[in-house]
Amino acid sequence: MFNIFGLLVALLIAESSRQKGGLVGWESAAAAGVAIAGVTAFLYTVAGHIADRLEGQSLRAQAAAGMQLPEAARLGMEVERERTQWSRRMGAIRSLTDLGLLGAYLVLCQVFGWVDYVQQVWHVPQRLDLLPNLLPYFGLLAGSWLAQVKLEHALHGPGWRPARFLTFQLRTNLMTIAPIVLVNAGYWALLTYVPMLQQVRDSFYFSEFVLVFALVLPVFALMPLAVRLALPTRPLPDGPLRRAMVDFARRRKLRLGGLYVWETGSRHFATAFVIGLLPGLRYVFFTDALLRRFSEPEAMAVFAHEMGHVRHRHLYWLFAFIISFSVLLMASDQLAVMLGGGNAAYLLMGALFLFAYAIFGFLSRRFERQADDFAARETSPELIAGVLLKIGMGNPGAMHKRGWRHFPIRQRVAEIALQSHKPAVRAQFDAQRRRGLLLFVAVTLAAMVVLAQPVREDVVSGLATFSLAQLDNARMHRASAERMEALRERTLQRTAAMRELDNEYAMAADQYVAVVDKLTGRGDDSMQQLARTAREMESRADNEAEREKWKLVQEQQEALQAALASALKNNTPWDEEYRKELQRRGFGLK
Repeated sequence: MFNIFGLLVALLIAESSRQKGGLVGWESAAAAGVAIAGVTAFLYTVAGHIADRLEGQSLRAQAAAGMQLPEAARLGMEVERERTQWSRRMGAIRSLTDLGLLGAYLVLCQVFGWVDYVQQVWHVPQRLDLLPNLLPYFGLLAGSWLAQVKLEHALHGPGWRPARFLTFQLRTNLMTIAPIVLVNAGYWALLTYVPMLQQVRDSFYFSEFVLVFALVLPVFALMPLAVRLALPTRPLPDGPLRRAMVDFARRRKLRLGGLYVWETGSRHFATAFVIGLLPGLRYVFFTDALLRRFSEPEAMAVFAHEMGHVRHRHLYWLFAFIISFSVLLMASDQLAVMLGGGNAAYLLMGALFLFAYAIFGFLSRRFERQADDFAARETSPELIAGVLLKIGMGNPGAMHKRGWRHFPIRQRVAEIALQSHKPAVRAQFDAQRRRGLLLFVAVTLAAMVVLAQPVREDVVSGLATFSLAQLDNARMHRASAERMEALRERTLQRTAAMRELDNEYAMAADQYVAVVDKLTGRGDDSMQQLARTAREMESRADNEAEREKWKLVQEQQEALQAALASALKNNTPWDEEYRKELQRRGFGLK
């Protein structure tokens, strides 16, 4: 249902493909159309072959109904066995299909430049291009969904109508990435309509994380409301079941905002979930199939499982994981810089995603185990075990399949029995979960330690850069002499603090002083001193690489002088003129 991992990988593919497309133009759209049509035809053909095989066996079993009982029973058992085998294979088939779709999407982005096509041809601004960038991936997914619904009909009988299934999958996947879309749209709006935030972003490297985090909090807090409005839901009708659930939560002091029925239109899709960080916006959703298939006591056991997630604060831990992953991304980026970039960046990124995938799956499976145990203790072990077995009978593959976020149903049922009869087992399971949480926290703290010095440097240098931007803005708006002098003094003070960081920052500080002097009419003395220092360092260089470095510095200083002259003449920002001048001279074109 929720293609979280695939969508995240697709987003990373899109982001890493900017300005890398080999073909950008009509070829991009044509390649996307051909890929979607080809993948759909291939997967639908394969699904049709499997469905025909299962249908043929069913017909043979029906024809054997007039035979002697042993022969009919044997054919019936063969049909059921093959259906069970294909049900078990469905997880592996979906995984292989997802990998193939991501591979096709990677080719569309890297070779046919789909992301660059969206930006350059459709002129969609960055941050608002998330959904357009994913259009080919959703097209590929739609082809796989058509094949999937055909297999579902063959394995479980009529249930989903194709159009209803496609709509259902599209809405659930859009709901999955809705928080990211909203955060990106909010970030774009802030930068567009609050000019000072653009200066803050340009001055402080880590400001983007702070701004995004400030948007993530309200978006995730309001997400349950968006889900309730986006999905076809209705309140759980008043009656004995609803009153029992409300009373269950009230007596255990677990606050809820509402109970809802998710109308999926499926006969087999029986599930429930709880979302919401804030008690008033915390909702529990039950699918219509679940409420039809399960008795009221069984539905109460499912509800108790969801309340186990609330009681043990799993929702907060999952939100903490999102924040931790962002911290780990920044730390890996800084480590790559420290190690010289190149292959180190790819190795660190790969290690990070492997760790995130492993630790999130490890904790999620144990959170589910803990919620099962809560339901067993608050209702009865036999009841929640019976619910799981009933789900397993509807999907035989889940009985033995180990998922990313769930243990196999057979294992979950066995563990419910173990924890109920041997309390010591519960302590062992709790110890496993605590070790996973400790590892998660320890790695996050280690990442924060890695970031401590870079953040300090960013704050010190960012304050100097921000002050310089304010000084330049005041210059363009013809601020008073007193205002200009106050901004000049503040910028020089912060630049002096930046000089104390290290030699690289000291060089940047000298350049800032030269820019300040030029913008405030103090002349070119500081700029000329920079040029003399660069020439002197070139003459002292011990090797050719060092000499080339200082020649490059001199060329950049010449570009800076030209940019400052243009900024003063045209009353434009000096940094924009500097970027233009660097590009004109062949710098920073990648």
